[in-house]
Amino acid sequence: MSVPRVRTSRPAWLAALAGFALPIGPTVALLTFGPSCDDDGDDDAVAAVARPDAAREAAHADEEAEAEPGDDAPARPIAAADRGDAPRAVVPELAPPPRPMGIRGAVRTIVTYAAPRHGSDLRGRIDGGRTFAIYELVEGTDCPGEGWARVDHDSYACLKHAVADEREPVPQPRIPEGLLVPFIYAKPKADRQGNLLFEVPRFKSKFALTQGAEPLEILAANHQYAFVEELQIPGHGKVMLDADEQVVPLEGLKFEKPSEFSGRELAVRPIPAGLAAAWAVSREALLRRKPSLKAEIEGQLEYHQALDVKPEPLRGGGARWFEIPDHFGPGVPAYVEADKLRLWLAGPALDDIGDDETWVDVDVGAQTLAVMRGQQPVFVTLVSSGTGHKPNTATPRGVYRIRNKLAYGPMRNRPEDAEDSPYHVEAVPWVQYFYRRFALHGAYWHDGFGHRKSHGCVNLSPRDARYVFERTGPRLPAGWMTAYEHGDHPGSVVRVRKGLEPSPDRRTEVEPTGEDELLIARADPAGA
Repeated sequence: MSVPRVRTSRPAWLAALAGFALPIGPTVALLTFGPSCDDDGDDDAVAAVARPDAAREAAHADEEAEAEPGDDAPARPIAAADRGDAPRAVVPELAPPPRPMGIRGAVRTIVTYAAPRHGSDLRGRIDGGRTFAIYELVEGTDCPGEGWARVDHDSYACLKHAVADEREPVPQPRIPEGLLVPFIYAKPKADRQGNLLFEVPRFKSKFALTQGAEPLEILAANHQYAFVEELQIPGHGKVMLDADEQVVPLEGLKFEKPSEFSGRELAVRPIPAGLAAAWAVSREALLRRKPSLKAEIEGQLEYHQALDVKPEPLRGGGARWFEIPDHFGPGVPAYVEADKLRLWLAGPALDDIGDDETWVDVDVGAQTLAVMRGQQPVFVTLVSSGTGHKPNTATPRGVYRIRNKLAYGPMRNRPEDAEDSPYHVEAVPWVQYFYRRFALHGAYWHDGFGHRKSHGCVNLSPRDARYVFERTGPRLPAGWMTAYEHGDHPGSVVRVRKGLEPSPDRRTEVEPTGEDELLIARADPAGA
């Protein structure tokens, strides 16, 4: 059975190349192409690769591989002594905007500004095919037709490329029924060295394929492509259709199966007093009744299984151990080797955080993330941060604010890394930039959460990335593809720490601009 189509609009990277005559002036529109911070190329280490439906999933059962342990720091003693009461659930902090005066549909990409003039500070971007709310018409400069309108985030949009529309704006990205992510993702099959096993062509359209036209291109190695639908074309078999109506023969594609892992909402499952939340991060997390390698094996934890353990590790018996109280019954604990688990442990308090303020706390030592409400955790999970194996691939420690949010967009290696570590991933979902090219974002290409795997960003599972994205500022208005923080809509605080070590406060730093961040909204003709 085919997966649902995604037909609301084209992806951001295609829309930016589809002939949108945008006024650029002294300001550039960011995030047409994303910077490099995605996984470190070891996407076969953990991920189970599968095709979109069950039949094709079975066809690739032999392609599954097991997780490999990371080089993370050992677990540390618990920092917060009392976790007795369950914290309240997270609720959005920002009040909804007033009722709009109307709805408009973007015919082409529309950039929103801090003032009703092109070249003022950026506030966000709305892609062609999306609808968005307007709140009043205002006077402005250089905008024929209906003129300027005040839109969400107290910003302004020129309505030159907008039309009246009755469709209610919807949050981006839209997730088709039956999927965890906005698209179906696949790459051409290759060996472990990245060499293509055979060529996979892409055609301009179904008609071009059936008429025997030459392909537009051959799909590149180390490139993840986003598709919207599987089709059967008589005489040509099954093909994948992308958002630009281009088709690729299904044969020769290796499909990604996004991780179904999700973290722990503490209002639903509180952490018992005196214990710590933990997860198994090895497929060989063996259980014993005594903390000794000589003790009989009496069970095994499932990969990514959530549990509660005593946070103080035990030494002896040939290893370090964590105790799982009452696992084999009341008063009968189990023991598991410490390096098979990751624990979430509270970090130092941030004194300038309000009691009702939602923020994000990342521990790169333990490979965990917490959504915090004031000084209380409300959600904890596993992440994959930067490996640090190569220059500029460690996730930088510090206290930041989320600078801008992007519903989805592509990420690829920096030019200087093109030969040594090439990759290009399309439509990375739920992206939250907090410092230079570094972001929190969803990762659909691996299931190695709890291990370092990225080029510097903080990878989350699709479910977790969406959960965090929807609870942090700046809020992404319905219909918008990206939004930037500003005084009235600040970004949520993100702290990146290693255990209890202090993290420098970088919230007031002025970030330098670079080629991998300042990316022009192009005005090329369609098909460029």
